[in-house]
Amino acid sequence: MSRHQAAACPAEARSVRRPSSPTPSRKRPSSSSSSSSNDSFDVLVDEVLLDDPIEERIEAEIVAHLFRGAAPEAYRRAVAQQEALRAKKAALRREVAESRAQTRRLMAYTDLLKTDVSGYTEAQVEEYRRELQRRSKECFGK
Repeated sequence: MSRHQAAACPAEARSVRRPSSPTPSRKRPSSSSSSSSNDSFDVLVDEVLLDDPIEERIEAEIVAHLFRGAAPEAYRRAVAQQEALRAKKAALRREVAESRAQTRRLMAYTDLLKTDVSGYTEAQVEEYRRELQRRSKECFGK
């Protein structure tokens, strides 16, 4: 690979983030009903799945340096692997977002189930039952 080709490589090459990232974790505010272990897991997932443009640029430069002088086919294979990993990471990110949304729906449904309706009027109880039925369909599809 010529120097000109190597200089063009950083724009194309990016790799996934290393597990031990030096960037500070971005903790989301937690709801009062979530446990600290769930919060810790959420912070870990955020840390692994968050994209940091500075890290991506540095990693692209490292890849370009490592493949300087290597066969163009080896570089293309490495870039293809990085792209596949990026696609998997994006799919995992979507899956985590969907899982979090489902968890929020289930927690809201559980909170609704725990509601004391003994002081409700007949109309309020009927509204409560309709809302319970709606959320049940939303969560369980029944």
